[in-house]
Amino acid sequence: MQQLGGLPGGTGTRLMPVPVCMWPQATPRWQAGILLLGLRHAAGTTRDAARTRVRQVLLQLLEVPGCSIEASAGAGQAPQIQVPGHARAGLSISHDGDFSVAAVHLHGPVGVDVMAVQDTADWRGVASDYLGPQVLARLCAANQAQRARLFARAWCEREARLKCAGLGLSEWSPQSQPSARTLELALPAGLVGALALPV
Repeated sequence: MQQLGGLPGGTGTRLMPVPVCMWPQATPRWQAGILLLGLRHAAGTTRDAARTRVRQVLLQLLEVPGCSIEASAGAGQAPQIQVPGHARAGLSISHDGDFSVAAVHLHGPVGVDVMAVQDTADWRGVASDYLGPQVLARLCAANQAQRARLFARAWCEREARLKCAGLGLSEWSPQSQPSARTLELALPAGLVGALALPV
């Protein structure tokens, strides 16, 4: 797995996105201690119902006696996973509309984020506040057809890095850039996502 390439603010060479297993059509496989799972929910599914379904599917797939997943205590707080024999295991979950993605990392923290590609009315202000001057400059240089996808990819990379570091969303500053290795996710059409792992 390598860093995202081609992202505004991303580093590394352009590589193939990491596949996300779509449940129940396929069974996810562990790769380097990481399990990636994508779920499509019925239209109108509430966020709480989506979270519950993700936890249930993960527990079913992990098939480890004594494994547990605790819901987050509130907004901006990550769910906790307990996997016997893996004291440092990390879990990250992201939702957008009727789609959820979850990442389990047996060897440490993990961050994941997913977002639908769509025009953002105040993209310039949001990018300036949360994504930083380099990303803003690249978004300004992109044509309108590219901008929505580039914005979503940059946003997902930022969110995934923050989640991996155990931080909530905050305005951009040079000090608010947690170090992480980021990877693009291969997701259904209309969605983009990023996975972040400790360096």
